[in-house]
Amino acid sequence: MKVILKPVSGTPEANLERARHEIERVLSFRGTVDSIKALNKTIEVRININPTWDLPKEQKIDSLNQWITAKVRSSFKVVSVSS
Repeated sequence: MKVILKPVSGTPEANLERARHEIERVLSFRGTVDSIKALNKTIEVRININPTWDLPKEQKIDSLNQWITAKVRSSFKVVSVSS
């Protein structure tokens, strides 16, 4: 999955570690951060979904889409979540 975040303040480069920690906090057991990189004014976070999470893949994606959008703190704005 890919999550695009926009930092509320500061540059994407300066917020990479904060973004990583934020996504790791939100994901918990649901997945892990695979990679993170700064793009123009956003941050792209690629995540791996936990294969032992006991749900069908489509439900995992739907759940994560809603969960990430709702749980990311106000330091970042979730621009998009895609599979």
